[in-house]
Amino acid sequence: MSLLTENQIKMAFEYACKLDVFSIKPGNVFIDKPAYGMTHKDFLQSSMACSDIICEHNKDIGAKILECVKASVDVVGCNTNLGIILLCVPIVEAIYLDKELKFKQNNLKKIIDSIDVKQTKSIYKAINIAKAGGMGSKDKFDLNHNKAPDFTFKEAMNFASSYDYIASEYNTNFNNIINEISINWRNYFKFMNNAECATTATFLKLISSNPDSLIARKHDIDKAKEVSLKFKPLAEEYCSLKNPNILNNKLLLLDAELKIQGLNPGTTADVVVASIFINRLGL
Repeated sequence: MSLLTENQIKMAFEYACKLDVFSIKPGNVFIDKPAYGMTHKDFLQSSMACSDIICEHNKDIGAKILECVKASVDVVGCNTNLGIILLCVPIVEAIYLDKELKFKQNNLKKIIDSIDVKQTKSIYKAINIAKAGGMGSKDKFDLNHNKAPDFTFKEAMNFASSYDYIASEYNTNFNNIINEISINWRNYFKFMNNAECATTATFLKLISSNPDSLIARKHDIDKAKEVSLKFKPLAEEYCSLKNPNILNNKLLLLDAELKIQGLNPGTTADVVVASIFINRLGL
């Protein structure tokens, strides 16, 4: 495989974000199914606004995350992709750490471990600009009151890993994304021969077994578990079919039901984007 270029990384990121909104993911914003004051076009515009920054070489990781969030919010006026940025930036930085531009999980660990207090301040600033949903007060690691954090991002993610899926991925150096979820997407793509169906299947499999942490933060863990149970039979049926589009009406009914209740499984969607990004990069 030839060395990855900045442009290839940019195109892979935009592809993953585009696939995210062109695939049916009940409870989330996708094509012709707006929700929470956002449309699929907002997601596309924000991904394009930050894709140049995502793939920049030799850029401080804290500054990169902050600039990505600023660029996205400037374009659409709200948070569409904070979780995606938090997951995809370290993947890119891990690639750049390797002389042959190959992705290694150990390099990702080095990137996460090396985020210092100054960079953590930039990342916290980015999270506050995005006004991430339902973060609440978390004592020492509180986003709202601690204007100048004196801890590293890894410490904050370690603290949050019990109730936030993205934090738990940071805590395990993206173990599930790399060794399970991205492999699921690849297998579904081979089986279904359709990238959108593979994305929906990956989303359904993940949420049916892992309660969404955005729903848990905004409502409570019992509600998130209830939503996961609701997905389970549909997920099992969808993932077993070579041509699962016959179930699209069932998916759309569940989508409407979740949106009426304001139940947005946004973290699950972000994690799936990161898994598609890894696949598109050929990692």
